[in-house]
Amino acid sequence: MKVTVSENICIASGNCSMVAPHVFANPPEEGGFVRLLDSNPPASEWDAVREAESLCPAATIRIDEEDASA
Repeated sequence: MKVTVSENICIASGNCSMVAPHVFANPPEEGGFVRLLDSNPPASEWDAVREAESLCPAATIRIDEEDASA
């Protein structure tokens, strides 16, 4: 799994870091906007990443399920 984020469209809802805190952060010192912590998360995080993608109101998160580097 390969994860990317479009930081320029993030609205800082914080949903991603609530459900997948090992992959996403929303640092208050950066206005709460998304920071990607792990672009190739381990399989143990995949369900949380998928949930974060579905909960993102701005569609900031993109997942490439076919990426073989994970």
